[in-house]
Amino acid sequence: MNAVSRWSLLPMVLLVGCAGMFQGSLRPLEDEQGREVFQALRQKESTIRTLRGLFQGSLSGSGVPLSQNILGTVSYVRPDVLDLKGFIRMGVPVMNFHRKGNEYELYFPAEDKVVTGRVDETQEGTPWDHTVMLSIRALDAVLGKVAGVSGGDAHVWKNNERYRIDLPASQSSSTSYQDDFTVRTWVDALTMDLTSIEYRRSFDDIVVLVECEDYREVKITTAEESFPVRLPFLVRATDYRPGGGSITLHFKEFIVNAAS
Repeated sequence: MNAVSRWSLLPMVLLVGCAGMFQGSLRPLEDEQGREVFQALRQKESTIRTLRGLFQGSLSGSGVPLSQNILGTVSYVRPDVLDLKGFIRMGVPVMNFHRKGNEYELYFPAEDKVVTGRVDETQEGTPWDHTVMLSIRALDAVLGKVAGVSGGDAHVWKNNERYRIDLPASQSSSTSYQDDFTVRTWVDALTMDLTSIEYRRSFDDIVVLVECEDYREVKITTAEESFPVRLPFLVRATDYRPGGGSITLHFKEFIVNAAS
């Protein structure tokens, strides 16, 4: 192809590129449409009354002496009772994390040490606080807990593939830890799967990022019916601040709403 032919194709390439850009542009939703999105998200979250799972995880950060690869179990009872236990090889326990409401307790068996705190504390209490908050945010994402799901001052946008939910910092107590963030949540428009949560200081400054991948259907069986719920089997939470860290959870299985 000669130079003239290549230059003659340039306007067409630009037009195709612009069409793709506008096709994917986000548009704000009307209030009624936004409420329908929140209703769908609440319905999905409310289907999970209890959850148990097995995972393989990796932890790194200022509160972790070395990068740790662990095996673990997670147990959740709606709305906010959470237990996370981590083991290394040969089943040696390395940490037990328990949350009930706004209070949490982190126990290290090897050191016989207990760290306690509150989810909404604005000051760092221990070097482990970053890791604790990353764990909470990662597991909230697994459960589909979306900040601003009640509506309020949240703004909802949509393109052909995703919803974007923006929540001002003052609307979510879960973001009052250390900094006031704007929380931006991305949701797949077809499946209503939560794909990522961005905790932002500004438009281009993502401070904490939670990503959910590898969604699979997990069956829920009740006395009346059996139906699937989609859960992410890979979750990554990364804190980009100095002294931050990361946690990656690869789930092996989930059991939802099992009889006690």
